[in-house]
Amino acid sequence: MPEISYDRYPSYDDLTGWLEQFAADFPDLVRLTSIGQSYEGRELWLLTVTNHAVGSPDEKPAIWIDGNIHASEVTAAMAIVHLVDHLTGSFGADDDITRALDTRTFYLVPRVNPDGAELAGAELPSFVRGSVHPWPFTEQQAGLVGEDIDKDGRILQMRIQDRNGAWKPYGNDPRLLVAREPDEEGDGPYYRLLGEGLIHDYDGVLVPSAPFKEGIDPNRQFPYKWERKVDGPWGAGEYPGSEPEIAALLAAVTERKNICAYFAYHTFSGVHIRAYSDQPDESFAADDLWTYEVLGQMATDLTGYAAISGYHDFRYHPKSVIHGVGTDWAYDHLGVYAWTTEFWNALHAAGLDDAHPLEWYRTHPLDEELQLLAWVDENVPGGYVDWYEYEHPQLGRVELGGWHSELVFRNPPVHLLEAEIRPHSQLAVRTALSSPLLRHRDTLVDRLGDDTWRIRVVVENAGWMTTSVTSRAVDSGYVRPMIARIELPVDATLVTGEQRIDLGQLDGRAQMQNAVRSFASGSDGTDDRAVAEWIVRAPAESVCSVEVAHDRAGTIRTTVDLV
Repeated sequence: MPEISYDRYPSYDDLTGWLEQFAADFPDLVRLTSIGQSYEGRELWLLTVTNHAVGSPDEKPAIWIDGNIHASEVTAAMAIVHLVDHLTGSFGADDDITRALDTRTFYLVPRVNPDGAELAGAELPSFVRGSVHPWPFTEQQAGLVGEDIDKDGRILQMRIQDRNGAWKPYGNDPRLLVAREPDEEGDGPYYRLLGEGLIHDYDGVLVPSAPFKEGIDPNRQFPYKWERKVDGPWGAGEYPGSEPEIAALLAAVTERKNICAYFAYHTFSGVHIRAYSDQPDESFAADDLWTYEVLGQMATDLTGYAAISGYHDFRYHPKSVIHGVGTDWAYDHLGVYAWTTEFWNALHAAGLDDAHPLEWYRTHPLDEELQLLAWVDENVPGGYVDWYEYEHPQLGRVELGGWHSELVFRNPPVHLLEAEIRPHSQLAVRTALSSPLLRHRDTLVDRLGDDTWRIRVVVENAGWMTTSVTSRAVDSGYVRPMIARIELPVDATLVTGEQRIDLGQLDGRAQMQNAVRSFASGSDGTDDRAVAEWIVRAPAESVCSVEVAHDRAGTIRTTVDLV
């Protein structure tokens, strides 16, 4: 087993080495393949984790998890590494994990954006949100470009004394800058805040923010309601999947028809976000919304992260919505329960439990910022940097310091990393085990005459979700029905019934629970069962073969002895 270090965030080479070692050490459980290459030619690694000795991976219900689609959100990759570690280390010792690997498949892509992650983790870091592909400009546009100008391995803030500055030192702790009052005048000092960096094409007066040279957000690249211009300085590329990483991901997911649940791992809000980002909950089929709510409560109970709606609870601006998001695509197009997990919330770690994951950064009481600062001082050395003078080559004397955002907010400090991600490995297992699962219930053979037989093969959905997973999957036409097939010996013929029978979809326990409660009148019924029936003419002692298969619920094979 690879020696995983949860006290650091790995480079691409380190991560690749860990994944290769998992595959080498657990060949019956882990297969490592590539789904494609990044813009700069790095492999996009996929781990297929299941008990390969018990059925083919594509004949088991599956969960898909990808991470680190945004460059510096490296916790996401480590959470998937932890899951592989958890699965392989506990197989055979933990009943739930053993059952999960025997009956389900885990498709895991730890790092969708290896190029951007390499920039973020470099000795002299450079941060891009998504792709390193220059777009829409190949040249750097004028304005302030973030950079580690003093080469100390940090990109901090710059403050410059300016009589028109919006900020002033807080009297009880001058390190902290607070907002100047709306009617405040005086000698200050007042400061203008800028990100650490250099000004491209500086004219000696204006300091605009430069458009990102690498301006594509890969999580706006998915086909669901894609549009070229999206929020902030980022765009969505030339067309859905125009970036090689997303094209590879789209192909890999749609090729695997057995996927029932989809997680996209991100940072940094400490929430699970469900679809839709652009539509209210009234857009859902009732069964889908109810099931989403149960899954969300399970996620909250296990991880402590609230399960929220992208549309109702997680908007970057109250008057706008976002499009082209991966989890919206996974629910709307594929009809699977899809979540964006945002790891880590420094505000919650500091005890600000009621802080909104987005709104707090726009406005909050001073005492809450002081509480956060006190927590950082105690728990994150270097998380807030005392201001120090620096001779900027363009602006002259400035001060560098303030919040070290990447250390405090973007990812958990490494000494808190494993505790932060551990519960999500448990959630992945429980979500996988909530998927539909075909089970052979009975085979009934009745002799109708000397050489005539009625064969009935009874199957049931032993899983919690319906075999289609969602109503949306049926409405969109994406999911196929369950199919039963019979193979006859050469001297046998079908009297009634087709060799291939469409058995539709089977309910799971979720539908029973949504429809009726134990204290209410009504009946669960048996919509979780189906019968494939044929009448066959064949000599006694003949043997027929029956297969019942559903893309998302698995495959059953049985032999029928005509005796």
